[in-house]
Amino acid sequence: MCNPSLVLVCWMVAAMVVVGGGVAWEWPFWVLGLMGAGLVGAAVLMTRNTLGQTRMNQEDVMSGIRQLQQLSGLNESRGPLEMEPDVLGSHIQRMVADVNKRMASLEEERTKIIAIMENLVEGVVAFDPKGKVLFTNPSAHRILGFDAYASQGRSVWEIIRNQELAALVEGCQQLAWHERRRAEVELYSPASMVLEVYALPFPFPNQKKGSVLVLHDVTELRRLEQVRAEFIENVSHELRTPLTAIVGYLETLVDEPSLETPNNRKFVHIAHQHAERLSRLVEDLRSLSEIESGKVVLRSESVLLCEVAKDVSEMFQHQLSKKNLKIANTIGEEIRAWVDRDRLIQILVNLVDNAIKYTPAGGTIAFQAIPFGDERISLQVKDTGQGIPSTDLPRITERFYRVDRARSRAEGGTGLGLSIVKHLLQLLDGKLRIQSELGKGTTVEVILPVSPPNLSSHRL
Repeated sequence: MCNPSLVLVCWMVAAMVVVGGGVAWEWPFWVLGLMGAGLVGAAVLMTRNTLGQTRMNQEDVMSGIRQLQQLSGLNESRGPLEMEPDVLGSHIQRMVADVNKRMASLEEERTKIIAIMENLVEGVVAFDPKGKVLFTNPSAHRILGFDAYASQGRSVWEIIRNQELAALVEGCQQLAWHERRRAEVELYSPASMVLEVYALPFPFPNQKKGSVLVLHDVTELRRLEQVRAEFIENVSHELRTPLTAIVGYLETLVDEPSLETPNNRKFVHIAHQHAERLSRLVEDLRSLSEIESGKVVLRSESVLLCEVAKDVSEMFQHQLSKKNLKIANTIGEEIRAWVDRDRLIQILVNLVDNAIKYTPAGGTIAFQAIPFGDERISLQVKDTGQGIPSTDLPRITERFYRVDRARSRAEGGTGLGLSIVKHLLQLLDGKLRIQSELGKGTTVEVILPVSPPNLSSHRL
């Protein structure tokens, strides 16, 4: 860009030359005046345009310097930059060095992230908002069976030949930023395996959403769970027959008149108690194994909760009167839930049995049902028993976990009742919540659906 002062001088010299030439050639005065004024006006006009352009260029330079300041993190409290060449040059050099340093740091972080992703056991596949592949790691290539280089830029349906996985990717567009979906998917190609899949969205410019799939191979874990379930089922099945015979013979011996000696009847009675406890344990293990293995088929229907609670109460009349306990049923006569009646009775039998064991004489056990949201009902079993310590509540549904082991054995508990309840509720699309306070009793909530799902019966 030309210097504005130099342009103005050149125009003024040109005006002087023209005026001088006109005087030498004896032009009229008014012609010389017009020509001189015209040349000077043109000089001023062009100089002003040049000055305006220079000012705009200067503002562009300053704007670029301010952007560099923001990128490099320079302290803006230093005041405006001076425009002397030496000062401006040093500022720019320092900012460029800071930007380069930051770029190098970002590249280092990027390298670390890529190294971590490359060595993850879980497969990771990232998609843009249009469902095109952005990133994959070696574990994803192994699990899904596609080539690393050929996958870039391809659509979800081209690299994932599974409808459930593809639907998870497309469903991420409807998820909120903090939400994620989990599914267990069985693949048959390139190899037969079971995947635990998490799908979640991640942000793109203009409020668009990409999606990420995290694939975890749980084939071996599921195989071991199946082996364990089959082992428990087989052992419990084999033990049932001899235990039934032992309990039967011991019941006969308890009433045998010839055992009227100081210790014989006592020994037989103790053996009978432990045989019955072992029989209950085997039966609970068999029930739990059937639930976990998916052999329990639901026959759900609309059930009156008041009638179910009444039936369960009648089952325990002998135990209740023996401990001088009262049982109250305050469930409304029209309250219903969509459940398998037999499985609900099994749940309540376990809960009432626990309440009777841990409620002292003169206590109360109560049934209550209250709405829980729009499509759920909370069926509660309350007792005035000894309560459960808060430290034990998170583990109370684990198998064989007992709060008071000595008392649980004395009461004949197996430690599997609440575990069976939890698994049955999962089967019924329900939830279990337990609230308790030491010395004030326990409230167990069984949250059940009030209307049928899409399928009226299903397997676990």
